[in-house]
Amino acid sequence: MAGQARDPQSILREAAAIASLAPSIHNTQPWQWLVHERDTELYADRTRQLTATDPDGRSLTLSCGVALQHAQVALRAAGYLPDVLRLPDPDDEDLLARITLGGATGASAEDTRDYQSMLIRHMDRRPFADRAPSDEALQELAAAADAGGAHLHLVRPDQVTTVTMAVSQAAEVEQSEPAYRRELHDWTHRGVDSGEGLPAGVLPEPAARRVPIREFDPDRDTGLPDEPELADRYARYAVLFGDRDDPAHWLRGGEALGAVLLSVVRLDLAVSPYSDPIEVLATRQLIAREVLSGLGAPYLVLRLGSPARSSRRGPGPPGARSPRPSSRSPGTEPLSPGPRD
Repeated sequence: MAGQARDPQSILREAAAIASLAPSIHNTQPWQWLVHERDTELYADRTRQLTATDPDGRSLTLSCGVALQHAQVALRAAGYLPDVLRLPDPDDEDLLARITLGGATGASAEDTRDYQSMLIRHMDRRPFADRAPSDEALQELAAAADAGGAHLHLVRPDQVTTVTMAVSQAAEVEQSEPAYRRELHDWTHRGVDSGEGLPAGVLPEPAARRVPIREFDPDRDTGLPDEPELADRYARYAVLFGDRDDPAHWLRGGEALGAVLLSVVRLDLAVSPYSDPIEVLATRQLIAREVLSGLGAPYLVLRLGSPARSSRRGPGPPGARSPRPSSRSPGTEPLSPGPRD
């Protein structure tokens, strides 16, 4: 994209299309872009909201925030300064942001690096290598979150048990809900060709972990031995949080998450999210109280580590990437109002 001379609308359209590489809860891609001559608008797509898993729209807005951050990265890499207005219309809660194309500034080396990182980044749910991320790298991730508009609390060793408890309790609550199980099944059985959801290739194999990963197939037999080897022994955990628990701060939290994910690539680390302990009120409050000491509202838990490039069975493949559709391109026509939840 960098260095291409195009009219403003083409530049905005391409930035919005590239923003679809952003991660989203269950790869729902809950956004719509409306491209004008000099600006583009980001809308929440409520038809893609997980009403059982995410009734408040917290994860939806967080996902859209990452897409917003990715669009800004794409514009800066194209050599333009984006001017962002968040939640510009108080009468339209689904209009999350408007990006106006600023003046041409030229792309810096950092802009180009961030753009390249955006093209290759992915969530990695495989067990991590037996090598801990450095404290310096983790501090860089925390700084990226701060610069992006939120905060990253690095979970202390004595707090990991609380995180484990929150994840386990959330799983028990959610898996007892038929609506949650139907929703989970729906978004994990769409196949690669659908361009959405979580196909089998990106889902984790059963493994014993100190902090368990969401069970995407609750009826699956894990097949683990009675005393399995513990994976993720060197993983570190972090809580992405903000000052308040409202849509404006969720959006900025998503932008901060996008910055953290690009920094993960630059630092040659791996990451995967835990949204489940935030989805349940009791476990969200537990993390806020016991991990954040009541100093903020948690938005997401992150698992951080060194990527597993090899195993006892030989070189391991790179983490698979969730699919994206080719048909959901940004539009230039106004979005028709739809029913509200």
